[in-house]
Amino acid sequence: MKIISTACRVYSGLLLVALTWMYFQNELRWTLFIRLSQDRFLLDTLAGLAGAAFIVCLSIFANKNFRWAQLLEDEFGKVLVPLQTWEIALIALLSGSVEETLFRGAIQPVLGLIPASLLFGMAHFVPRKAFLPWSVYAVFAGFLLGSLVELTGNLFPAMLAHSVINFVLIVMLNRRRRVQAA
Repeated sequence: MKIISTACRVYSGLLLVALTWMYFQNELRWTLFIRLSQDRFLLDTLAGLAGAAFIVCLSIFANKNFRWAQLLEDEFGKVLVPLQTWEIALIALLSGSVEETLFRGAIQPVLGLIPASLLFGMAHFVPRKAFLPWSVYAVFAGFLLGSLVELTGNLFPAMLAHSVINFVLIVMLNRRRRVQAA
């Protein structure tokens, strides 16, 4: 439960920073977050789910074929296992929506796609060798998520993709660890 309270505090602060930044940049508007027309919403949803599927499949492939990915999973298992499904959903929703609001909604319009992606990777930097691939992977994922925002003109597809990626991968991690423990 400590991870949930920490996540709520950290992401509340980051959301406040992002929304304040967007307000003073005159970028804070509903249409940046979601397009409500039925056609656009469906296309944005499909784009977000496609982006999520690509990253999830890439992560599964890496975990099955590369030692660095397996070591990274071991490290994440120390922090993210065991969690209940509702805890995983809350962490995924918070991280996906707040990080996208900050990096793609506040930073990307000011600095651009590539600098925002690099900053996203730096934000995922942990000064331990096992986590270095995660930072590099986050730069790639940040570029993909930022591209979704550029292509659709709103944050919803990136928020959806980010949340789904985190949810699916953390659920898979928890299930694998339960099977290994049995």
